[in-house]
Amino acid sequence: MLTLHTQGHHVTAGPESFSPAVTWLDLYNPTRDEELRLEGHLGVFLPTREDMAEIEASSRLYLEDGAAFMTAQVAFFGGEAQLQSGPVTFVLVGGRLVTIRYIQPASFKIFSDHIEKQPAMCVDGPTTFLNLLDIIIDRTADLIEKTSHGIDELSKSIFTTKRKTKLEDVLIRLGGAQNDIVKICDSLVSLTRLTVFAAGLERPVVGVKNSAGLRDYHDRLLTMSQDVASLSDHATYVSGNIAFLLDAALGLINVEQNLIVKVISIVSVIFMPLTLIASIYGMNFDVMPFLHQKYAFETVCVIMVLITVALLGLFKNKRWI
Repeated sequence: MLTLHTQGHHVTAGPESFSPAVTWLDLYNPTRDEELRLEGHLGVFLPTREDMAEIEASSRLYLEDGAAFMTAQVAFFGGEAQLQSGPVTFVLVGGRLVTIRYIQPASFKIFSDHIEKQPAMCVDGPTTFLNLLDIIIDRTADLIEKTSHGIDELSKSIFTTKRKTKLEDVLIRLGGAQNDIVKICDSLVSLTRLTVFAAGLERPVVGVKNSAGLRDYHDRLLTMSQDVASLSDHATYVSGNIAFLLDAALGLINVEQNLIVKVISIVSVIFMPLTLIASIYGMNFDVMPFLHQKYAFETVCVIMVLITVALLGLFKNKRWI
């Protein structure tokens, strides 16, 4: 599907229908026929889905036929419990922006809504590129905040005396949070490379009209690069916090298991002498001490109680309980 944008208005149409006023062409799940027809209009070869999946920097960031091709991983919620990510290619060609994607991150919907109210955000290709990239970065920051908030909630459920959540469930949720932060970090790394590459583009490739426009373009990219760097630091902190909570949860599980073994061991030790006494008096002999005395049963019960109290006192003194 090809969506054409012209300063606040967008329509779904074929490649042959766009005019010079079109500043942004958004290809979502394009067919090969749509790609070929658009390539004929733009005079450049667009990357295929397989090309976008390449991880080499030379395959993601390059110049060709006077156009700049930039591919970044974008993290998003795609209706699943965990974050997903996928490549989005930005092409600056002839003063226009072309985006190619096979995913639906919320940032594109947000940007489309913004340009309906603020047409100046889509006045030309470079401006559209910068504003869309800015929203993608802002959305990534929101994803980090959401993940960080979830980690805070998990921390409270781990370090509490009255735990309502099983630690096994906490481990599963920590694993999900780690998956999310990995997707975010991967996205931030690709965005860092993209901003650096985009900042090095010359004026004819960018498509700005004068040096002042190029200077504003570079200033905005510098600000975005700083934002991405700060987000990367925060994502690294969140990842470290997840690792700490994972170690803490595993440690608490180990402590609980040791406590169970400890209780079983103490009970076993206490019952050992009692079992010995019961076993002795369960022997089938006619002559045994206290066997036929009047208060023999009560005496043996008292001895058992005293042994139990003595052992408990010993364990308490040794700080085993």
